[in-house]
Amino acid sequence: MIQVGNIIQNLIPSESVVVTKVQPLGSHFSISYKGVNTNKASSVIIDAAKLETLEVVADEGKFNFKGNPEKFKLFAEAERIKTAYQFDPLFAINCSVVDPLPHQVEAVYKFLLPQPRIRFLLADDTGAGKTIMTGLLIKEMLMRKMVERILIVTPGGLTKQWQEDEMGVKFNLPFTLVNSQVFNSDPTIFQTHDRVVVSIDLICRDKYLKVLENTSWDLVIFDEAHKLSAYEYGLKTYRSRRYEAAFMLSQRCEHVLLLTATPHRGRQDTFKRLLQLLDEDIFATSDIAADRIKELSQDGLNKFFIRRLKEDMKDWDGNPLYVKRSTRTVSYQLTPEEKKLYDAVTKYLTKRKEEAISTKNIHVTLALAVMQRRLVSSIFAIKNTLQRRWTALQELVDELDRNPALWSQKEKLEDLMDYDNVDDYEDLDDDEKDALDAILCDPKKLKWFTTASSPKELKHEAQEVKALYEMANNLYLQNQEEKKYTELKDLLRSQGVVDGEKLVLFTEHKDTLLYLEDRLKNNGYKVTTIHGGMSVDERRESQVRFMTDQAQILIATDAAGEGINLQFCRLLINWDIPWNPNRLEQRMGRVHRYGQKRDVLVFNMVADNTREGQVLAKLMQKLDNIREDLGDDRVYDVIQDVLKGISLEDIISSVFNGQPTQFDDFIDQDKDQIRDLFKKKIEENTKSMAVSKVDFKDAQLLKEDSDEKRLQPIYIRLFFEKAFRYLGGEYEQVKEGIYRISKVPDVISNRLKENYKIFSDNVTKLLFCFDKHIFLDYSNANSLMGKAHYINPGNPLFDCLVDTVRDLYRDEMMKGTILVSPEDKEAYLTFYVKNQITDNRPSKEGDNVANENLALVCKDADGNFSVTSPAKLIDLDIPTQYAKEITPPEVEDEQDVMAWSFEHIAMPLFESTKQKVEEDNETRRQYLEEAFNRVIEDLDGEINELQGRTLVSDNEKLQEKLQKKYALREQTDKKREERLHSLEKMVELQQRTPEVLGCAYVVPLNQMEYESHFGMSRDDEVEAIAMQVAIQHETDEGRTPTDVSKDNVGYDIRSSAPDGQKRYIEVKGRAATDGVMLSENEWNRLTQLGRRAWLYIVSNCKTQPELHIINDPGNRLDFEKTIKGIQYYLPLEEWKNKELL
Repeated sequence: MIQVGNIIQNLIPSESVVVTKVQPLGSHFSISYKGVNTNKASSVIIDAAKLETLEVVADEGKFNFKGNPEKFKLFAEAERIKTAYQFDPLFAINCSVVDPLPHQVEAVYKFLLPQPRIRFLLADDTGAGKTIMTGLLIKEMLMRKMVERILIVTPGGLTKQWQEDEMGVKFNLPFTLVNSQVFNSDPTIFQTHDRVVVSIDLICRDKYLKVLENTSWDLVIFDEAHKLSAYEYGLKTYRSRRYEAAFMLSQRCEHVLLLTATPHRGRQDTFKRLLQLLDEDIFATSDIAADRIKELSQDGLNKFFIRRLKEDMKDWDGNPLYVKRSTRTVSYQLTPEEKKLYDAVTKYLTKRKEEAISTKNIHVTLALAVMQRRLVSSIFAIKNTLQRRWTALQELVDELDRNPALWSQKEKLEDLMDYDNVDDYEDLDDDEKDALDAILCDPKKLKWFTTASSPKELKHEAQEVKALYEMANNLYLQNQEEKKYTELKDLLRSQGVVDGEKLVLFTEHKDTLLYLEDRLKNNGYKVTTIHGGMSVDERRESQVRFMTDQAQILIATDAAGEGINLQFCRLLINWDIPWNPNRLEQRMGRVHRYGQKRDVLVFNMVADNTREGQVLAKLMQKLDNIREDLGDDRVYDVIQDVLKGISLEDIISSVFNGQPTQFDDFIDQDKDQIRDLFKKKIEENTKSMAVSKVDFKDAQLLKEDSDEKRLQPIYIRLFFEKAFRYLGGEYEQVKEGIYRISKVPDVISNRLKENYKIFSDNVTKLLFCFDKHIFLDYSNANSLMGKAHYINPGNPLFDCLVDTVRDLYRDEMMKGTILVSPEDKEAYLTFYVKNQITDNRPSKEGDNVANENLALVCKDADGNFSVTSPAKLIDLDIPTQYAKEITPPEVEDEQDVMAWSFEHIAMPLFESTKQKVEEDNETRRQYLEEAFNRVIEDLDGEINELQGRTLVSDNEKLQEKLQKKYALREQTDKKREERLHSLEKMVELQQRTPEVLGCAYVVPLNQMEYESHFGMSRDDEVEAIAMQVAIQHETDEGRTPTDVSKDNVGYDIRSSAPDGQKRYIEVKGRAATDGVMLSENEWNRLTQLGRRAWLYIVSNCKTQPELHIINDPGNRLDFEKTIKGIQYYLPLEEWKNKELL
């Protein structure tokens, strides 16, 4: 009869269950249960016949040792891999196709991951690899089950790059790219897909924003976060639609990550608003925000941001990451015909500019600025602009002839969206500029972009623009090379582009881009382009062409100024100089970044017989000189701060009017004065945000710790090999380290189809590998065998295999099993124990796990407990290998090991977790208290002032204003209490009862059995002498040895030199001089450690001990894997020939 506590099979098809209640119902029975895998509770009614088919596997919490040992071991290793981050501190790195740098390791593992709640601004310099840091963070958080639903928000041109290149290829993380077409085919996609990449300009539209308002996310990432603009004008706040969308999402997620290399940009109000996406209360005012970002703890940490400068970034060998960069200004003069057109158009623009100033028409200023930019770009660009304006003017004139009343009608320009001044124009993407150009040429909108005060004046302007267009068109039709293009050709010859050197050519306008593309192709160059009118796929295809020999020159607008990596190219020419010099740094950052092998050369082209050419040439020359003097690229970063109080409109006024302005005063200063000003601003900029120095020692220690413990690639490969083949799968090696699948187990096929929508036909014949370096070499070689896949945690096939083993073989763990140890001397019980700490944060799977630990707890014959690594199970074998008859022990109850584990593992884990959470919360509480106190203090001051004014006046508006302040004060108090209460809830941790996943009875081989199977004897005295000799040798050499032989880490001694270098030493002792035996875990670990692994063999231990030293034994020596047991034999002649002399 089935009883409560029985673990039974066949009740439900999907899994075994634990019976929680049995209720007879006449001829039927109600069975209540919970699933052993899902832990879901339910009940079912069955008849007597069905009851007879139920099979009792075991009793809950009691082990009968009838489990299959192979399945037991497979489950144990699958569980270890599932929680691999516990054993490998850099787990995401080791199962991703990246080799991160010290500053990247430090950011993720020192600044970000330790925080219980990540609301963070990653503000490292351009080219620091913020996407790599983001990918590592995501992978680690997914493995820890900290997140499930992730939204990545990027500029439009970078969505595909994020989805495929960054998340897909580098981190094996599938993301869904949502664009308008995808959304229209599935409007629920934001609710049904857990990993999404989307553009900021898509989600800020009402149609998509309304859908996203009804979603929640665990982690939201904003790339190029400086584009989320919000400003303050007096008492009013302007928040762009991008910012509104970002703010809404920030309120609907647990974790937020902002990425930008230019977070401050000279405006405190904008920066404060950006930080409020992280926490609007902690960064309530500009003063508080300014204080917070200057704070660093003793170990260089800030809870909310990190900024490191590229000058401080180095590789693992201490070499600077960035090569030298030189900029040169190339001046040329317009031809007389070109100058005539320039003067005529400038005269028209100057006149209209004066009229716009007198009428305070900002829209006209914007329109004229666009025209002026095109005038100096190319004849083709200004010709097209004049033609479009003339056409629009004439259409409006014709419309007014038909309907004169139209002139008096006013129309709101909603299409202008978030920009209405020249400063904003500088921040527009290419597609936004194209949209604006369309507005400027729309006759229905045009009256907002002309200073004409009557239809008569409008008609006169139309004729004036027509004449200018005809002048430009005639010059263009002459088909003569522009002087600027002639200068470009000279540059191409002098810099070796004619001989194959690659070049990036930046222009501000699509018209000019098309003009240059046509000219350069006609001159025999292979050209490709990137501009805002191209789709994401088209931009990516163009970038790929430029990377190969299909294209030599890339012509780009500022669509390529952010996010695209072109470090294989060293030459850059700015055909157009942006009036905002900050744009120059973004452009140069495409080629001047980590991975660039040669010094970078940048040319800026200006016409020195034009007003703006003279102004910009003088500015660029001074910037070049100052940069050379200071040796600091941040000259371009602080230009906005240096020009503070001099708006771009001042620069335009200087250009248009030819009259001295503050800008002229600035560039006419003495060279030393300007240099000192830049130096001061660079220092102030550095101090405005605390700059963290990269702690290379900490990063190196993390890397070393990971190298000691990582599972990738050997342990991952061994598990895949055993589990895949045990389930019936087949694969073969087709090249060194490259394999091909020939058969997929049915259970894996079904799971792939159900969980990942992957069909087995697509997996059969699939090429794969386990080593990232083999994968990269194979991928870079463009092998004819086809694409290979990198198998690791995160890969659907591998994850399916791990989950399948855990689901299928959990029963075997719950039964318990018997294993044989070739190395141990006494029998013992070993328990696989999981300890977890939970908190109050929401989680789909119930309680949120704040920390956990997986350990192997051993119990000897005297009832004494000890703890060791789960890797110990790798060296234990199944009894059938030795034909050894073993009498199973009595049924073992889990109560004793649960009690011991709670006291010795769970309690220390709880205390360490609690300390970390409380320290984090205390800092946040102090920040909140201070921020709210300042806000309340300001409110109280305003209330007191209003109260004083109401005493001497009965003004009704004063009373209304006072009441609003009272209400705001009350709301602030209420919000303060809510936030502080929420923080208190965060530190409420709970301990789960230790979960004993399984138990094995471990039986040793006796001396006779060991000699029979392995041809050698074991001698504890010999091994002890060998350890003493090895430790003494290390001490004599000035290193500090630590005995770790009982920790089952795969080696016996960890020895540290004074300079921090470590040796990982496996010690083997022999009574005479003979071959030695390594366990599988020892061989795996020594092989993976490579040159830092050492094998110390001590021969003649009982007579005259002699030490023999071999470096990198796993890779330099040929071991013989024994037929019986999990052992690797090293013959005498093999190690004798390769020891260090």
